[in-house]
Amino acid sequence: MAELKRWQELRSELQISLNMIAVSPDSPKDISKSKGQHGLQARMLSDQSLAATTALGLKNVGTNMPPRALPVPTSILVSGEGIVLWIDQAEHYTDRSDTSVVKAALDTYLACT
Repeated sequence: MAELKRWQELRSELQISLNMIAVSPDSPKDISKSKGQHGLQARMLSDQSLAATTALGLKNVGTNMPPRALPVPTSILVSGEGIVLWIDQAEHYTDRSDTSVVKAALDTYLACT
């Protein structure tokens, strides 16, 4: 959730229009609860079976895993035309993109438009 909050804050800070979509292994009920608790505006989709995660090659199969399978934390910036502009992936399931890394990607993307 912290990563989504950072994206949301950067979107406001930079005054840009971004559609945010998050895919989570949580249930729809848990997602709804978390969105309300954290004031998140992103569209959040449930992938409890990790079918979409696996199809995209984002299933975490490394060592030091938690008791349940999780996706690799990944941020993908996609243009309105569906072109992938930037991808950031963590090596450990507890890591997320640093705010400065995300901001640099947005600055680069904005400079390209």
